[in-house]
Amino acid sequence: MGWCEAREQDPLQDRVYSPTFLALRGSCLYKFLAPPVTTWDWTRAEKTFSVYEIMCKVLKAILWRYKFSQLKGSSDDGKSKIKFLFQNPDTKQIEAKELEFSNLFAVLHCIHSFFAAKVACLDPLFLGNQATASAASSSATTSKAKYTT
Repeated sequence: MGWCEAREQDPLQDRVYSPTFLALRGSCLYKFLAPPVTTWDWTRAEKTFSVYEIMCKVLKAILWRYKFSQLKGSSDDGKSKIKFLFQNPDTKQIEAKELEFSNLFAVLHCIHSFFAAKVACLDPLFLGNQATASAASSSATTSKAKYTT
């Protein structure tokens, strides 16, 4: 969740930006004029987007539709291309889809945030386990540093 600036078309100016609050919940991205505080606020979103459709739209054309559960893997070349591996539910075969982006780092950040949110929704203990693992890892690193000569 967080604030961002949405670009709007204005016939009098080249670009007009207005504050917009975005929130990721489940497999949807919500656009609000103000942050949601109550459960009822979530029903009053200005606009709701399906995340998998947002990630797969280029030039307002949907390239493909897959469920999150069909995603079996992903990789990138570190420069501009991302490859997704989806399993066809009927044939059980893996289908590869590749996209190219001018700003790969920003896209990877969005995808990572989506995956983390999705995993957290599926396993409520995930976040607690991550905090424990992180604390144990930093504790182990500190211990090693104390005894290294």
